Amino acid sequence: MRVRDVVDDMSKVSIQITGSLIACSEGVRDDWRNITNWLKGKLKILYGDQVEVEYFDLFDNNRPELPKDAKLPVILINNEVISMGEKISIPLIKTKLKTLGLIKY
Repeated sequence: MRVRDVVDDMSKVSIQITGSLIACSEGVRDDWRNITNWLKGKLKILYGDQVEVEYFDLFDNNRPELPKDAKLPVILINNEVISMGEKISIPLIKTKLKTLGLIKY
């Protein structure tokens, strides 16, 4: 591992989104996972390797710890809850990334 790799890993911002399947008349949908994957692509274009976006299902064993009063979806940036129970907001996420000093490519 090169020194640059270590520095890059340390400066990476972690975005973790926890959601679940959504029941509907046609069965179940995985909307939050799909939106997270779309978001991951958009943020990769804007910020490159400065961000890491992960989706977790509510029942995943390795999901991040959630607040007791959590409402899905829960969005964590660097382990800080920035949103829960609201839509996945790109403007909110971009605002937080800006306060963390991330620079758009």
